[in-house]
Formats: sequence, structure tokens, C-alpha cells
Amino acid sequence: MAARAVRVALVGCGTIVQHHLKALQQSSHAATVTAVVDVDRGRAEELAALLPRAQQEDSTEALKVFTSLTDALQWGEFDAVIVMVPHHLHEPLATECLQAGKHLLLEKPLAHTVESCQKILKHAEGIKHQVFMVGENSVFWPEVQKAQELIESGIIGEPYFAQANYWESLGSMDFAEDFRDKDNWFYDPARAGGGVLMKGATHWIRPLRLWFGDIVEVVGTLGYPYKLVRQKSESLAHAMLRFGSGKTAVLHCHFTDIPMYPLPFFQIFGDKGEITIDGSFDGGMSLRTRDNPKGQHLGSLGGY
Repeated sequence: MAARAVRVALVGCGTIVQHHLKALQQSSHAATVTAVVDVDRGRAEELAALLPRAQQEDSTEALKVFTSLTDALQWGEFDAVIVMVPHHLHEPLATECLQAGKHLLLEKPLAHTVESCQKILKHAEGIKHQVFMVGENSVFWPEVQKAQELIESGIIGEPYFAQANYWESLGSMDFAEDFRDKDNWFYDPARAGGGVLMKGATHWIRPLRLWFGDIVEVVGTLGYPYKLVRQKSESLAHAMLRFGSGKTAVLHCHFTDIPMYPLPFFQIFGDKGEITIDGSFDGGMSLRTRDNPKGQHLGSLGGY
């Protein structure tokens, strides 16, 4: 007998929800969305209209729209919640979900302050039959996993250094379309907790930790070149990282409104070769070794 599909509530109907919805639809594990939540009811209803009609007509798995998580939890006809809201709302909404006994996938970052992160973790420590996960998906990017496979194969020898470039350019990236809204909460440090580092740097830090281990020392600088346009927090950040393994890396994070040449997202250097992950959310990577100095393009493995 087939297992019942996991019933999911989507909380927050902004840009990122489309990525989660696509993942749910492509998952090998059966899942059905039974609740959509957003303070803007019209936006929630627009998302609900995109879901398969069967989910809206099946009386046992009826899809409902709510304007608050509290109301959705009182109804309660779902097993898991995906929370995709501004960072300053992570703590109260995550706490509600965990206390209600729901499985929780919380978009990164964990929260907008260290204090809020600690409070969420304290609530999570007491759960026994729930799954709680932060939505840090970069370790599952096909190119990141392929890089780990190549490192483990020894083809680039012993890795010793990596460069990571997280950048978004209004002038050259469709993914940055949401940045064109001058009132976007991303620009408010009280809600976002910071600028470029809080927006996406975690996606670049996590693969470095996968490849090199835990970070033990950081030296960094912050810059504000985009502040005169709209960004109220840092729009430029550089960090030199030292890992417990003795390896080192440089992290470069940059928001800009000018067109940019697509810097590689990652370069990993070993004593026998180098791996490059292209600077595109569509994916792509290449490999260079002493035996093949011209390099081998491995193509796009799937991307973001």
C-alpha cells in the first residue's frame, strides 16, 4: 500500500516560493499542497491558482488560502510547513510551527540575529517526532556535488585554496528582478539582518565547508558602494577564511546595478589541477589538470 502524500503548507508567496513549488512537483516523494499563506491574500490566491486542479477539488485534500500562519495552524490539515518570509519573521513563525508539532523547512538564513537563531534552536532541541531543517540547498547543487566527487577522486590532487564569488547584478541577471523594487525588504537591515551577506552568502560558505571542513578563522571587510542607490546595508564584502584542515579560501560578495562579467561562482585549486563552477544559476563547470591544461568543459549539470 502506497504511503500517503505529505501535506504541505506554503508560508510566504514571494519570489522564492516558485523554486520550492518546482522542487515539490519534481520530488520523487509524494507531496500535496493543502494550504497557502500570505499576508497579501491576492498573492496567495494567485499562487493557489497555479496548483493542480485536483488539489483544489479533492474534498479530502482541499486547498485553502490563509492570511496568517496562526489561522492555518488552527485548521491544521497539513503535516509540514515551508516558511519563506522576511528574515525578521523567522523566529516567531518557526516557533509557532514547532510548537504546533509540524515538520518545518525554514528558508535560510536561520534568522536575522544571533539571538533569534539561538531561540529557534532552543525550541528545536525539544522536538522528538518532527523534522526541522534550514533551507540551505547549495550542497545539493549538482555542480557542488560533482566538485566534491572530483576532489575525492584525487584528480586535482590535494586541494589547498578556493575562491568563491557571490554576485548579483541588476544589469545582467534575470534572477535579480526582485531587486528592482526600491521598497523590497531586502534593503532594510532591520528586517533582513544585513545586506549581501544575509541575502545569499550562506549559499557560498556552505560548499566551502563541505569541501574544506569547518572554518576556524575569518578576517573580513565590508563596503557600501550601492548604498547611495538604495541598499542600506553592506553591498560589498570580502573575507579571508582559514579552515581547521589548514586550507584557505577567499569569499567575495557583491551587489551592483551595473552589468558585470560573470565571475565564476567557485574555483578550487589543488596541487594537480583546478575546478571551476561557472558564474551562472543555469550551471556549468570545467576541469583543468596537468595532463589536460586546456581544460575539459563538463557542461551544465543542473545549476541552481
